[in-house]
Amino acid sequence: MLFVEPFFLLIFLPAAVGVFYAARRFGGAVAALAVIVAASAVFYAPYGPLPAALLAASLVINLVIGVLLVDVVTGERLRRALLAGGLIVDFANLATFKYLDQVAALAHVSRPILDVAIPAGISFYTFHQAVFLVHAYNRQEAVQRFLSGARTLAGRAATLIKYAAFVAFFPQLVIGPITYMSEFGPQVERPDFARLRLRNLEVGAVLVIVGLFKKIVIADGLAAVIDPIYREIERGTPVSAEQALLAIIGYFFQLYFDFSGYSDMALGIAQLFGLRLPQNFDSPLRATGIVDFYRRWHMTLTRVIVVFVFTPLSLWGTRRAVDRGLRGWRGRLLSAWIPLVLNFQIIALWHAAKYTFVAFGLVHGVWYVIETEVRRSKAFRRFAQRTSERLRTICGILVAVVPLTLTFALFRSANLHNFWTLLRSLAGRFQPSEQNPGAIDPWVWPAVALTAVIVYALPNIYEILRDEDPAIRTFDNRSITAPALRLRWRPTLIWGLAVVVLLVVALSKINLPSPFLYGGF
Repeated sequence: MLFVEPFFLLIFLPAAVGVFYAARRFGGAVAALAVIVAASAVFYAPYGPLPAALLAASLVINLVIGVLLVDVVTGERLRRALLAGGLIVDFANLATFKYLDQVAALAHVSRPILDVAIPAGISFYTFHQAVFLVHAYNRQEAVQRFLSGARTLAGRAATLIKYAAFVAFFPQLVIGPITYMSEFGPQVERPDFARLRLRNLEVGAVLVIVGLFKKIVIADGLAAVIDPIYREIERGTPVSAEQALLAIIGYFFQLYFDFSGYSDMALGIAQLFGLRLPQNFDSPLRATGIVDFYRRWHMTLTRVIVVFVFTPLSLWGTRRAVDRGLRGWRGRLLSAWIPLVLNFQIIALWHAAKYTFVAFGLVHGVWYVIETEVRRSKAFRRFAQRTSERLRTICGILVAVVPLTLTFALFRSANLHNFWTLLRSLAGRFQPSEQNPGAIDPWVWPAVALTAVIVYALPNIYEILRDEDPAIRTFDNRSITAPALRLRWRPTLIWGLAVVVLLVVALSKINLPSPFLYGGF
């Protein structure tokens, strides 16, 4: 099921919200969570029996290991073995069903080994539960409190329902965000959990409608003009420099509005149930560099990768550098540079095992290393002392936008050859033909310019809703929206009409709902 399907928006979601609040009123908090689990099962069922079975088995295995780590096993060696075993099961499951056929294809194996579609959401719920196991191993207070009722038969049943709701909550199940137990658990343990509040419905509806508009109107509108260009390149048909430029710039905005639109809808749907999820986007296309970009783009993945990849590698490298007496660039090579490059390779391969993603990760890893070293330099510190923050922000955005745009196009390209063809088309000669006359509708570039204004001038929806606190802050980023444009939402007639207009326009564009781009990862 997709968020942009009329059935989901007009039937499934209102029914799930209504039954949820009725269950809370007549059955209590656990009954309300049971409704969430049931609704999530219905939401996930269209993806097929195998993905559903994998998800159910993963839930049970991780919950049992979590309970053992928190309450049962006391020996440290056995606890480490349990943690390692749980993580191995999680990531082996991910590797088998997501990467086995992809790696076989890269090795030019003629027939798929599994020949099954990648189970929906497997990347997200794997990391979701892997972090839970680490926190259970560390006996984090929120995890201990969440699992404290699992000592009786009724308590175990309630804990299973709560844990299933934590992992399989359908707004975050397929494309994230990746939520921590410390963020979810305290919310469902509050005495007022699932009690109907009009403001939750208002704020949730605003987020859902804004996200729907981003996806249907902006992202899919851009896709309609740039996808044909990428298809021409894949067929080997020459494209003009103007088409190549449109494909590069257009996808830069399309991917953002597609994924950001999903995240807004996910947080809005959660808000309808009285729950707050962590923020996943914070105007990332305004990033002043690659460091700032990863504090704003897919933020919940960034923090998880830091836990599982960068921090362990950096600690290992630092110990080796100290043991060998390495200083200067040699010490930095082991403690920071290699861990950073490997960190970004994992981020790239998390999306898929493709050469374009490997190149994407390498470019971003090297860029991150260079930028961190530049920011550590005396010259940059002198520059920072002599210039205003506003000037540095503008300069940073201008410097970052070109490599970000090009690496997004690399991300979109089917292979490295197609990406190189796209780049050559920017400066190459083009002869119109019947297959590709090279014409672009006159309205396209003004529409792209308007999209750029939305990205770089207007506040994002979390700034507009800042008084309502609709999301858990993942990173504390500074707003760079001009003070005069920092709009503030109020439950007034004017704001209501504006949101209704967005909804009507979005619904008028729904035809055959297209999947969210990140749904394939």
